[in-house]
Amino acid sequence: MTQLFVSATPQIQFPLRISNELNQRFNEVSSYTKIPKSTLGRLAINSLLSNIEQNGIVSVLNEVEEL
Repeated sequence: MTQLFVSATPQIQFPLRISNELNQRFNEVSSYTKIPKSTLGRLAINSLLSNIEQNGIVSVLNEVEEL
């Protein structure tokens, strides 16, 4: 399981535009799991970036298109 550590350095914020459907899913998962959306977002971004680094962008984009 991934461990999260609180860092002494400040977190970076950036705006992210998502569809209403994705926002609803995001809110539901956050509410159901009791995991803050900021934590879920960090986990999702980290997972996607790791997947790209390991498998390459073409492979990852092909997986995304299948969804």
